[in-house]
Amino acid sequence: MKKPQQKDKASLFSDIDKYLLNGDYERAIKDCNRVLHLAPDNELAFRCKIICCIHLDRVSDAIMFMSKNPKMVGKLGFETAYCYYRLQDMKTAKEILDKCEDSVCKKELMTQILYRMEMYDEAYNSCKEVIRISKDEYDEERQTNLAAINASLIGSGFERRLENVDHHDTHELRYNMACALIGEKRYVEAIKLLKTAEVKAVETLKEEGLSEEEIGKDVAVMTIQSGYCRQKLGRQKEAIELYSKALKNKVRDPDLVAVASNNILCINRDHNVFDSQKRIKAIRADGAEAKLTRAQRRDMHINQCLFYLLTGQADLCKETCALTASKFPETEHEIFLINTALILKTDGIEAAKTFVAPTVGQTEDMQLRISLCFVQQLLRDRNRKDAISILESLAEKSYKPGIIGALVTLYQQEGRVNDAAATLKQAVDFHRKGGGNKKYLNVLWRHSASPMIQQGDLGEAVKSLEELQKSSPDDITTLAQLIVAYSRYDIKKAHKLISQLPPVTPPDDLDLATLESPNWLSSIKMMKKSTKSDSVPATPQISAIAVSVSEPMKKKKKPKCKSKLPKTFDPEYKPDPERWLPKHERTGNRWRKQRRGNLDVGKGTQGVDSATSVAYDMSARILLRKESELSSSTSKSSVGTPKKSNRKGQHGGSRR
Repeated sequence: MKKPQQKDKASLFSDIDKYLLNGDYERAIKDCNRVLHLAPDNELAFRCKIICCIHLDRVSDAIMFMSKNPKMVGKLGFETAYCYYRLQDMKTAKEILDKCEDSVCKKELMTQILYRMEMYDEAYNSCKEVIRISKDEYDEERQTNLAAINASLIGSGFERRLENVDHHDTHELRYNMACALIGEKRYVEAIKLLKTAEVKAVETLKEEGLSEEEIGKDVAVMTIQSGYCRQKLGRQKEAIELYSKALKNKVRDPDLVAVASNNILCINRDHNVFDSQKRIKAIRADGAEAKLTRAQRRDMHINQCLFYLLTGQADLCKETCALTASKFPETEHEIFLINTALILKTDGIEAAKTFVAPTVGQTEDMQLRISLCFVQQLLRDRNRKDAISILESLAEKSYKPGIIGALVTLYQQEGRVNDAAATLKQAVDFHRKGGGNKKYLNVLWRHSASPMIQQGDLGEAVKSLEELQKSSPDDITTLAQLIVAYSRYDIKKAHKLISQLPPVTPPDDLDLATLESPNWLSSIKMMKKSTKSDSVPATPQISAIAVSVSEPMKKKKKPKCKSKLPKTFDPEYKPDPERWLPKHERTGNRWRKQRRGNLDVGKGTQGVDSATSVAYDMSARILLRKESELSSSTSKSSVGTPKKSNRKGQHGGSRR
């Protein structure tokens, strides 16, 4: 007979097995604890408890439980390594996994760890080994992982290692192959492949019974990647629309939200500041950097520094620069340049020179970038003179095409054409003698020819073009420039070079007779005017000339519109000539009489005789004189002009 303890263990294990099959991990952990209470060293119960904690995302509890039982840790090395892998502690996970026995599970986990540690070369070899030795139904997932590693290799600067992949009908594999195309900067092809991957994903997820909202969340990664391709192609508006579409679907992974927000931040630059501040919050959210590569995290921090610099937030820019420099020491030069630009913007160029003084004499590349930073600020301040002096000092050291191009452009804006041509000539001589990179010669030869021809230095222009033709003999543009240069002083050589131009084959539907005839120069209407019935028909050439000389084309005059008249207009009635004069200036105006009955009231001193006061009152005489004048004028006007009526409906002096 079995002991009671053994009976309890057997029943507990059967319950644990049932709970694991049903996914009831909480109850399974309780039964595991009961088994361990009866047998503390039971490896199976210990392993079951750890696996249940992993399924419940209680990875920290699993590690704490293992730390309390050091004897079991050696037997559960794979599970321990996986827990540290889930906690993003890749270094500890790799150290523990290296001590475990070889197995397919170990190699698969090691592949994942190497991939997350950005050791893509080792991860690729490990994944190839797993595909070779494994024989189960998970081969499709392994091929997808291999394609993802291949894409990361290309993105890190390695050559493509994976050309053709089996099972190319899954959306995950198509997505990873599209990422490889993005690493090779083949953005148009990547957009097409991402579109097919998205269509395939929607079909697959619909078959699995997912809702539209859940499908949108799963497809968001493809939408964001497609938006990135359009952003790199300069189609910013389309990229913004795709990023916004993905973010509206409430993406589950915070790392995807961070990537989309960072890309929107780059498009916004110093515009739409409120929206950019929201994007920075999304980038800094908890868990946003968990699955991102170091390069992605570094670029996000630098973009935040640049945003604060462009928007003039000096304090936040300094804080973010200090944080970025502490997390990513390799960004020392970028952070130094951002700080220099910030001082230039806030305190001026003299303060910036003091700031960069301790770095003088360090790396040449750093000094070049600092000098160009000064040039940019000087040009913003419209100080071309000092900008030219800095570029001249830089040009004497290296004669790089970018510096020479900027210097020549500034010379031309200042009207110093001779200095521009001389600088180009010096740059060509410098690189021709081997003082610089020979790759720059073709660029300099092509751009130096035109200013030299304008200046009249045809010999040097011809030399540059001949050298350029030797390096690229099939370039028709160079040959045409050389013919133009030779036509100025050596016609024979120009004719010889013309024979080297490729023949122009006319199209099949071209009518040469019509083109050679001069009639196509004149319009049909002009030809009709030139031909008369009684004239002798002339040749097409003479008639065309006659039209152009004797009968120039007259401009057609636009017909004037008839003036609109009122409905009550009577053409026989003559309008009043004084209709536009003010009423008081018309001859028929009648002055309004004033009431003068009480003129004598209150006049004179009290007690004076009214008869004597009237004799001395001059105002009465003036009024009598005015009345007599008015009466005479009204009598005269009544004879010449009839009385004007203001009734409605009568014609005459009404204004229209």
